[in-house]
Amino acid sequence: MVNTDCEVTVVARIPEDKITEIKNAVNIADYVGQTVQLKKQGKNLFGLCPFHDENTPSFTVNEEKQIFSCFSCHRAGNVFKFVEELDKLNFPEAVKKVADYAGIQLDVQSNTYSRPENPRLQRQKQILKMCEDFMHHLLLNTESGSAALKYVEGRGMSAAVIDHFGIGYAPDDAKLMGTFLRQQQVTDDEMRASGMFSERDNGQLNGRFVNRVMFPLRNERGETVGFSGRRMSDQQNAKYLNSPETELFNKSQLLFNLDEARSHARSGEPVYLFEGFMDVISAYSAGVHSGVASMGTALTSQQIQIIERTGKQLVVCYDGDQPGQDATQRALTLLRGSSLTVSAVILPGGVDPDEFIKQKGAEAFQKQLQSVLTPTAFSLRYLAAGVDMANDHAKLTYINSALQQIQSVTDGVERALYMQQLADQTGMPQDVLQAELDKMPQQTQSASTSSTGGDQYFPPEPPADAYAQDYGAAQYGPEPAWPEQDTQAPSDYATGVSPSGRVDRRLSRLQLAERDLLAYMLTDAETTLAVAAEPHEWGDDDLGALISEWLQYAQAHEPVIGTEPDYEDFLARQTGDQATLISTCLSVTLPPVETETVQNLLAVIDEGLLKEQLTKIKMALKDAKRLGDGQRQLELSTKYFNLMRRVQAQR
Repeated sequence: MVNTDCEVTVVARIPEDKITEIKNAVNIADYVGQTVQLKKQGKNLFGLCPFHDENTPSFTVNEEKQIFSCFSCHRAGNVFKFVEELDKLNFPEAVKKVADYAGIQLDVQSNTYSRPENPRLQRQKQILKMCEDFMHHLLLNTESGSAALKYVEGRGMSAAVIDHFGIGYAPDDAKLMGTFLRQQQVTDDEMRASGMFSERDNGQLNGRFVNRVMFPLRNERGETVGFSGRRMSDQQNAKYLNSPETELFNKSQLLFNLDEARSHARSGEPVYLFEGFMDVISAYSAGVHSGVASMGTALTSQQIQIIERTGKQLVVCYDGDQPGQDATQRALTLLRGSSLTVSAVILPGGVDPDEFIKQKGAEAFQKQLQSVLTPTAFSLRYLAAGVDMANDHAKLTYINSALQQIQSVTDGVERALYMQQLADQTGMPQDVLQAELDKMPQQTQSASTSSTGGDQYFPPEPPADAYAQDYGAAQYGPEPAWPEQDTQAPSDYATGVSPSGRVDRRLSRLQLAERDLLAYMLTDAETTLAVAAEPHEWGDDDLGALISEWLQYAQAHEPVIGTEPDYEDFLARQTGDQATLISTCLSVTLPPVETETVQNLLAVIDEGLLKEQLTKIKMALKDAKRLGDGQRQLELSTKYFNLMRRVQAQR
């Protein structure tokens, strides 16, 4: 189940023994201490994170493991990673800077290469790119695509914008795409895997997208991994039709236009979160290039993590009508506790960004984006919408809800501002409102935040004997009920607490279990050998890929029971998100590993993966039902019930 499409870039030839020598010559606490004022608390050193603004220390340095991590912005790694992040250097430049600090001579030679990509996934990307180019050609250069071209031009898209986003047209002839791909030596099995086709009872493959304007969906590296097709008439069923879940495409883990937005966000621009593709494209035409949108679904926790890795500021700009404001409030609630500085924009007149730009122009839109509200300010405005202030009961209800919102604000000046606004709005004396606020019970939250930022509070580490009970339930919370809605993503319904007591509502039981298992394997040879003794499946993400890579690495280096594996060498081989993820796993203090601990972790992972498979099958079943594909429905139903039996057997 592991997606092994994990690219690694190394930009210099530095002998590994030289890297180890430099790392061993420098105490990370001494190096970081040049920038961060560190204070000893227990085993770790704490300070204010140098990578984002905060008032409460969430940045830690572990001298024993020689790593740093921040609980708020989630940056983590060894001393080289710290230099990369702080000074915006690549890996060899960071090694050179640390070497200079240690007084070690180092000559760096540039040499860029990439780890070989999984050939199957590479082939799928090639096929999807063929599809993109073919549909783009049909839109611009054929009579059959003329109506679609007229439609997109009518929506205000210039030729440059059409080219930039690779917009195309899926032909009315459902067999044409298959004919084209077969001419390019693409097999039927490869076409099935692409997600571009539906299969009839007789085995015939027809184009999934028919008579639609097509938007390529690209990953953060700009590679096309799926499509979304927009209807041009009301006679078609769904307004938007996305590619089904494939090895490359997972809509809950993708954001439209992320590849473009990343470069602008890294130069300091905010990321603008819109509701739809057309809003992003219109904003791009209006000069706002850092816009992103989810895949026609509500914002997910995975997408928030992606945005956190992309930039520091997020502006939510959804539709100005009531459904759009409802969606904004839900998004702001989900964003509480993130490392992002979050704000929101309200578009007047109930219009969406695309309509606003068409009505008032690009300059007015860019100006409107400067009129931002903090999450608390938006919530107060949202709560007040439709409230009859002449109705005492309605006013009192609103005041109570507003005070609850204001109570969560930790900054004194900000809180005073909202209290003054509430007094002006309701006509109530500010001292009376303050007295009511003082009487309210203090909120106890695992992650309390100011309305603008990402400072988080993490409870102290509980005693080790708290984990003597059933690991799966005691550490990860009770197993939640299996969701009834097909659109529910597994990582959005199953949240819990890690063994260190650190609450992370954005991680599922499965993700937490895999993180803890990897940490145990990296630091205990016996755990690695026990896991390697039997075949296992891992999640389709960076973490699952890292577990597989570690097992392969350990097999080659033969870990010895009773010793700590050489995870530092393994960590040095990783870059980017993979290195950060390893360091984050290692930064959490876990209770001593036991055989039962590992068994329970594996049980949590197995059940989580089964449920992920069930979710994917349910979505595919729904798609087959809509297409009237009886044979496919039968096959999927059989798979579904077989998996359900396995889930029940694990209980």
